[in-house]
Amino acid sequence: MQFVRAGCRISTRTSVITPLQLVILGKGPPFLYIRNERYHQESELLQRPVWMLSMDSEQFNAPPTTTAALTAYFRKYGATADATSVELVHFQNSDDILGWLGSWRREGLPLARQALAAGVQPIVGFSFYTWNASEFLALAGDMKRLLPGLLIVAGGPHVQQAEDYLGIDPIDVIFLGEAEVSFQQFLDCANPSEWHNIDGLAYLSGGVVVTTRARERCRELERFPSPLEVLTLADHSGKPLYDSISYETSRGCPFKCAFCEWGTGAIGSKMYQWPIQRIRDDWEAIVAAGIKNIWLADSNFGALKLDREKAELIVELKQRTGLPLSFATSWSKKHSRQVQHIALLLHRNRLLPHYQLALQTLTPEALRLSNRSNMSSNEYEPIAKSMAEQGVPIAAELIWGLPGDNLADFERNLDQLLATFPNINIFGYTLLPGTEFSARREEYRIEAIPVAGYGKAKGEYVVGCHSFKRDEGEEGYFLITAHMLLIHGHIMPLTTRLLALKGDVPVSPLLREILRGLIEVLKPQLGDIALDNRMDIYEQRDRIYLAALDQQELLYHTAADIIERHHICHGDDYSAALQALQLDQALCPRSGAEQRMRTSFSFDAHAVQRALAAMELPTTAAQRPADWTLCIHHPGGVGDILQGADGGSWLSGSIEYAEPGSFDAAGGEKPSELALVAIA
Repeated sequence: MQFVRAGCRISTRTSVITPLQLVILGKGPPFLYIRNERYHQESELLQRPVWMLSMDSEQFNAPPTTTAALTAYFRKYGATADATSVELVHFQNSDDILGWLGSWRREGLPLARQALAAGVQPIVGFSFYTWNASEFLALAGDMKRLLPGLLIVAGGPHVQQAEDYLGIDPIDVIFLGEAEVSFQQFLDCANPSEWHNIDGLAYLSGGVVVTTRARERCRELERFPSPLEVLTLADHSGKPLYDSISYETSRGCPFKCAFCEWGTGAIGSKMYQWPIQRIRDDWEAIVAAGIKNIWLADSNFGALKLDREKAELIVELKQRTGLPLSFATSWSKKHSRQVQHIALLLHRNRLLPHYQLALQTLTPEALRLSNRSNMSSNEYEPIAKSMAEQGVPIAAELIWGLPGDNLADFERNLDQLLATFPNINIFGYTLLPGTEFSARREEYRIEAIPVAGYGKAKGEYVVGCHSFKRDEGEEGYFLITAHMLLIHGHIMPLTTRLLALKGDVPVSPLLREILRGLIEVLKPQLGDIALDNRMDIYEQRDRIYLAALDQQELLYHTAADIIERHHICHGDDYSAALQALQLDQALCPRSGAEQRMRTSFSFDAHAVQRALAAMELPTTAAQRPADWTLCIHHPGGVGDILQGADGGSWLSGSIEYAEPGSFDAAGGEKPSELALVAIA
């Protein structure tokens, strides 16, 4: 299914929304159109048509809870709900927009023209985020050209700086801050001359941007009806329409991070939450529909006392129904005992994909400018150790490119974290509208470039500022690429961990050096990639990753040669690193079908692997010369199932058993010669 058109014909005379038909357009995939037949039989008056548009981010198939929340509130409190038809249109990706626009031209455009002719204002609303802003601006322009009298309204975190859009882009009205009440009052407002009485609006009047009073946040969230009241989660056969759902149990964020809009923008700093009974009812409905994953949109889960009860509720649901399969959230930055208790509870019940510490940076000046100096998460080592000892899949999160940071400090911090965390996620800093850093970009001399292929609306990569120059900024993105390919892609995670634990040679510069070497030897396979453009390499990282795995022997011989030179340059012995690299080669993802391979080593490879998996250095005994054979299961799938480095760990090999002695029979692998490359 590519896009869902959840048409909610809202009328006070009928509170039931009945799914009736599944429409197939041409040869394309189906979309669901929920229609209220009772309304069509009873209504004699022309309803005001309102289309509410939203779109998933990449690889996230979820219902449109944001636009549904606005619709549910209007349905409950709107004075003109009986005279309004609201249709929720939800795209799963940008490829679906063109098909829907064709359908709208045939069906929606005549209806909108009929409404205008009758003196009824048709409205199209867009829910803007960084991942859909470019596409939605283009779609708004297309619809406005088809019908200039169409009223285009927008909301969401990406358009909170209204002056950047009004009078420039095809948007007539922007909702600022929390929009449920504002949207209801706007739809109930009969005359644009009265818009100034509605809090939380921005619009053009006489060519000037008018901003009304700020909308005060609602403290009694129980007033807001559930978005599930206007959503259909399963089709007529009972099959779930979505894999996951994004769900709010609370609003607000107590922190004011300068790179984030969460605590400083639309939802504010004070945290409020919904009653536990509302949450229980919704989660029961979600699992009853067969939705596999519940991902919270809370900013600091675990910070509120009620969060423990929420966690216990989700565990009870899993034990009773088998769903959800996973429960993801953004954790409290305090990482208190309650937070750790919740993480352990979810982990023990196989609900926790990962427990992520959002460190973002360890550089003192970057922490200060980001307003994060006093966060308890900065004291990460005891938390990481405690969680790792109990088997919790813990990860750290870093952002490259924050004002106040620099590449040398960032790499030292990364090397330190590589010796502490089994998993690290590094993101390039994307400058977002509505944030403190965006407002102070001139003060910090922030230099940014549009996210490739999308223009200004998709966000901007920060590649320079007062604390690092453009060349250093782009080299940071080159480091991110190397980290994603070599560690996330499971090309050399054990080698990297060994070197980080030893601490004798710098690891991050080595990663960059190896990536440069790989790009050089893979030139014939990389075609039109601009290999002298580090940002293009960052954008094309998945192609580089697949090309490297397709030339596995060349890949590992190149890495071994560079590792040797790096160690010699720093006056260190490289033999242990090459042993770990042999293991990495034996375990790296492979193409083709599932297979089992027996691979021989001249050291106790299984003992080395177990030690590194436990974030410990291998013993000297494990590294001594001795013949060992590992039986390794490989799921295969590179280039088929696996299309990028992010999924490398899922399809890496796993050791089934180890036995002393070498194996040199047909179908097995001979001992790796990587340790001899440097000598030869």
